[in-house]
Amino acid sequence: MIFIGADGGGTGTMLAACENGRRIAEAKTGPLNYRFIPAEEAVRNLTEGIAALGTPPERIAAVGIADPSLDDAAGEEDGAAARFYGLLGEALSVPVFGRSDAYITLFGLKRQLNGGQNTPAILMISGTGAMGIAENSRGEIRVAGGWGRMTGDEGSGWFIAVEGIRAAFRADDGIGEKTALGKALLTRYGAASLRGLIPVFYGDHAPQIASFAEDVADCAERGDAVARGILSEAARFLAAYAAELVRFSGARTVGIYGSVLTKNRIVREEFEQRLRDAVGQPQGQGIEVTVPSVPAEEAAARYAETMIGKTEEDPS
Repeated sequence: MIFIGADGGGTGTMLAACENGRRIAEAKTGPLNYRFIPAEEAVRNLTEGIAALGTPPERIAAVGIADPSLDDAAGEEDGAAARFYGLLGEALSVPVFGRSDAYITLFGLKRQLNGGQNTPAILMISGTGAMGIAENSRGEIRVAGGWGRMTGDEGSGWFIAVEGIRAAFRADDGIGEKTALGKALLTRYGAASLRGLIPVFYGDHAPQIASFAEDVADCAERGDAVARGILSEAARFLAAYAAELVRFSGARTVGIYGSVLTKNRIVREEFEQRLRDAVGQPQGQGIEVTVPSVPAEEAAARYAETMIGKTEEDPS
């Protein structure tokens, strides 16, 4: 049997087809965050991605989704999720198992830690959005962050990008520190002036905002103090979330996932140092920060396989 896993995101989705625990095909498709795009579009992106894998439909046993729109701690009816999974059920003829992208990546991390049996662990994600999730030895789950871009999403690519844009505008208005972020904005979005970005940001087709986080990182690496300060603030929030999850779970392994934590050198280094400082001595020095060896899309496929196994054991 073949299990399909999808790592959904706000800007794109990675899919993998796995058979006997081995990745046999992969594909990329459009975003899956049905809180910011129509559910119909998210379903279409996923089904097109599954088709691009080239896997015979009759051999697919189930689909697992690392869903960027779900919150494992919500515990309440979610109309947007119900609509998405209802439409997806109509489009696919196999079982679909969705959990938050944070939980799925944590699931993959726990599999590599002593088989995942009663092993406390933490997973911090910072890509377009940011959140952390922890599971203790009793199987209890707690999340931190992940409130969404309207209420902060501190530590995320979105947060870094928006703070960078604000800093550029404040500098242009003469009420903020001088920074190279304004020039980077013009280059990124092809505008002749910063005021010319207003119709770009508020036009009919909103641009990708979170991608500007890459430019903030570039400016910081070149010595821009304002950009460096923004990255430090992002690291501070991420470390605070992680420290609270360490206290909850007792975990000594903190997995990191997403481009901000895995590719942004400044954020990664400051996150690790701030986390150890926040936890304190001697516990802080015993914390291992690691990138999970199982990508989220593969972890989603393994989760679907696990759930199918549980269904077969207990068909009721």
